[in-house]
Amino acid sequence: MVKQVNVLVTGSGSLYGLAIVRSLVNGPLNCRVVACDTDAMTLGLYLAHDGYMVPPAADSKKWLRKIIDICHREDIHGIIVGSSHEIKPFVENKEYINQQTGAKVFIHSSEVINICNDKWLTAKFLKENGFYYPNTLRWPEDKEMLPAFVEKVQFPLVAKPRIGAGSKGLALLSSLSQLIEFVKDKSKYIIQEFIPDGDGEFTVGVAIGTEGRVLSSIALKRNLQDGMTMSALVDDYSYICNYCQQVAKKISAYGPINLQLRLKNNHPYIFEINPRFSSSTGMRIALGVNEAELLIRHEILGQKVTPPQVNKAAVIRQYTDYVIPTELISKYTSS
Repeated sequence: MVKQVNVLVTGSGSLYGLAIVRSLVNGPLNCRVVACDTDAMTLGLYLAHDGYMVPPAADSKKWLRKIIDICHREDIHGIIVGSSHEIKPFVENKEYINQQTGAKVFIHSSEVINICNDKWLTAKFLKENGFYYPNTLRWPEDKEMLPAFVEKVQFPLVAKPRIGAGSKGLALLSSLSQLIEFVKDKSKYIIQEFIPDGDGEFTVGVAIGTEGRVLSSIALKRNLQDGMTMSALVDDYSYICNYCQQVAKKISAYGPINLQLRLKNNHPYIFEINPRFSSSTGMRIALGVNEAELLIRHEILGQKVTPPQVNKAAVIRQYTDYVIPTELISKYTSS
């Protein structure tokens, strides 16, 4: 039985990486938290019990050697991925890392990552498995189907890259002339039904353990600013949570997965699935749903986990400034 859990949190400067570091350092588990990042000016390095600089994941060989070295030095039991840039290399190397170090990487299979990262494949998966989804057309592969699609779905329509995050490259188009002008020089795009947000927009976090066991799920009705959730409401959204649990289990998720949706005729229409922790992770932790802790309890400590119940509440995001002595910064910049 593991007495102390040694956890590596990568990408510790990201919004969710930092939230995870803080929660585990201050949480009830006997955790030694080791953080790593590519940048010395990232807060997680200084709030964790110890920290390491790592090469960018794009330098795959050096990056992998450093991750394995840290795991050996710190006797790491579990790795929590806090950087979207590291998802692909961790997926490709998770079995090798486990064989070399014994550390368990909380990350999905390559099949899950591919489906989630490509919005056309996401819509295709939802359709093929009987879930609600926005009507979706590939561009330019399905351009001959565009007239029939427009007649069926009607304007406004959304055009966005198949692969990408946030609102980069996204356009809401209200006429055929606007649509044609926007997509004429585009490739690897989708044209999608616009689901109004009159009933709100939801971000749903689900944590899945081995054999598809649901460790937690929580739905936040969110308010966005520049694509970021800045405040959210929690209510009795059990229908939405249960629905997203079904989707997460059907896709064979493992670890954290985040689903974004709007309601149409009171049904949840998922338009994006992120196979990772999300920017709302800190909000969930504040509400009593700590996905990282639940994964450690279930997957490393072998404890029986009961999904937390959340009371009705509002959560508001606010940032805090930290002062770090320059001698601590130089620990990383001089190495």
